[in-house]
Amino acid sequence: MRMKKLNLLALILTMGIAFVSCDKTDATEFDVMAKSSLSEDPSGPATPAGVAPFIIPGANNGGNRTCAEVGMFFKNDPAYFDYCGEKVDFGNFKSAFPEGLMVTSDGKTLSFNATDCIKIGDKYYKVGAVIVKGGNSANVYFYEGGTLGDVNLTAPANASGKPAGISNVTFCYIECDEQPELVIAFKSYLNNSDWVCTTGGPGNIGFVAYYDFKPGVVGKVFLSANTNPSTGDLTKPVGDITVADIDGDGLWEVTIDNVDRPELLYKNAYLFVGTLAEYTGKYYLNFPFQTGEITPVAPLTFQLSF
Repeated sequence: MRMKKLNLLALILTMGIAFVSCDKTDATEFDVMAKSSLSEDPSGPATPAGVAPFIIPGANNGGNRTCAEVGMFFKNDPAYFDYCGEKVDFGNFKSAFPEGLMVTSDGKTLSFNATDCIKIGDKYYKVGAVIVKGGNSANVYFYEGGTLGDVNLTAPANASGKPAGISNVTFCYIECDEQPELVIAFKSYLNNSDWVCTTGGPGNIGFVAYYDFKPGVVGKVFLSANTNPSTGDLTKPVGDITVADIDGDGLWEVTIDNVDRPELLYKNAYLFVGTLAEYTGKYYLNFPFQTGEITPVAPLTFQLSF
């Protein structure tokens, strides 16, 4: 499903991970570099994914390389990568990468893996290149078309002939061709101290169900039922969830009305929009859109960022 170019997608909460846009530096800044030929011998053995590393020219005498330099070397385009991660020092790998990208290292080798395209900001990406720095140079692993994982990446060999210890690493990303389908889920407390949630959609995870995300009415919200665990009661609808570009600004709004129970108003509401993989196992208190304590209202509208 494509909608509005579902570029995709993130949602109002930005990730607290420090990433920067790719450098759109003009290619002429790299003209002074003596660009090596890929016909030369690689700087290390190929990984299980079949990618051999190369040491490429760059402006930093200490060997640190940028995604712009990698793009210039392999594709003659410093703006080739759609997103460029910051240089991350060894020892900080656990918390420095986007959710969904697992990076591990024993100091000599590095592995990375993602089960699906990686969400950064409001789009989804694959890994296009990895820069592994150690000693006074860096190995660059370039993945044509992008990849979601590889193992046994190393820094260049030092004087002993063995790979130097990894000092830092940089990931360069390309946007996924096929953006993943999205789902939507909702829970809210009401002005009468009861609560409602999405129930009866394509699937149920925990006590809040999800619907497929699409333009128009995606489903109903229902009053909670006296069950254990408690969930919505399909015989007690409260209102509709609708996805639309209400103000014509090219971004979606999600509106929850109270058409079936006009006396009931929403407060302290929680909305999820994202992939099913991101939704699976997520408790409603961790949904990305939250109103906090508000004056009870209906209809309730959330502004999305895509």
